[in-house]
Amino acid sequence: MKVKKYQAASMPEVMKKVRAELGPQAVILQSKTVYSRGILGLFKKKNIEVVAATEGAATPVSETPDTKRSVVQGKPALAMSHELKSEMNDMKKMIKELQNSTASAALYPEELQPAIEQLTRQGITKELIDQTASHLFEKWHIEKASATAKQIKEWTLLYLKSCLPDWKADQKHNRKYTYLLGPTGVGKTTTIAKLASKQVLESNQKVAFITTDTYRIAAIEQLKTYSGLLNAPMKVAYSMDDMNQCIEEFRVIDAVFIDTAGRNYLDNQYVADLRPLIGQKPAESAHFLVLSATAKEEDLHIIIQNFSSVKIDGFIFTKVDETRTKGTLINLMYLYNKPVPFISNGQNVPEDLLGFSTEQLVKYVFKDWEI
Repeated sequence: MKVKKYQAASMPEVMKKVRAELGPQAVILQSKTVYSRGILGLFKKKNIEVVAATEGAATPVSETPDTKRSVVQGKPALAMSHELKSEMNDMKKMIKELQNSTASAALYPEELQPAIEQLTRQGITKELIDQTASHLFEKWHIEKASATAKQIKEWTLLYLKSCLPDWKADQKHNRKYTYLLGPTGVGKTTTIAKLASKQVLESNQKVAFITTDTYRIAAIEQLKTYSGLLNAPMKVAYSMDDMNQCIEEFRVIDAVFIDTAGRNYLDNQYVADLRPLIGQKPAESAHFLVLSATAKEEDLHIIIQNFSSVKIDGFIFTKVDETRTKGTLINLMYLYNKPVPFISNGQNVPEDLLGFSTEQLVKYVFKDWEI
């Protein structure tokens, strides 16, 4: 490996020097701002210093296509394939070691910086940023550093999609009972009305409501209003026996939506209290944990972990329109391997409930990424 230090007045200038001497395959190991001594400590000049490296002999950018062909002429295609594979494996190992000791962005070429910066701005977890950046660098290297900004964006979104679970078609159907779980104040009752409305309007199905939220009279009255608008029956379950009776009464209904009590689920005792009320008809039930996109990610981790003893089929995020940083959605899908079939981005019923595939969700999170 050839390693060398370069300085220039700006990052573009220093990158030109790196490419001119080490070629487009060079890897940036470290970058920092340095200052010259100046005169009597005054008039210091600011420079960008980078440490760059390349495997083997340097390949100047002035090398012509004819020169490149003469270098590889006569080598079997299979041998070149093995050589490239070995080179990429060595590169991945080197990048992984360097990621543990320096900032991710400093490792990669200037062309990949906008993608890494976009992931960082959206609050994507460092682990996923490192994986994505490593993947982008591999693609960039294979393309001989000729990828456009649009291509790099497409690579980024496709790779993120590949890291996340999807709400498959077989999960969308044959789920008669839909339970919404989650902490107080996240908008479960409004979300359940949106889900039921979509079922009525799009599938022309008969729906019914059950609520176990006996702690808030306002929640019961709110659900009654929605049930009246949809001409849907509604029952309140105060106990296990009530729940069983409600399910029996609604056996001929197409889809039953169960609204559970919002509690402080940072305390896992509340989860234990909830568990007996949500165990009926497991094969026909979908359980969604409703979370606010504006909540602290640290708190959401605790809530999700406290729900680990409960079957959770996916997350539904509310208040997505109230935050500009949406990386939390991606992070939680990635870390807990749970899909996000719906997000709520407003109070209107049912318009402000968006049903997404994972690919559509990733594009939505990064919709402000302009090329």
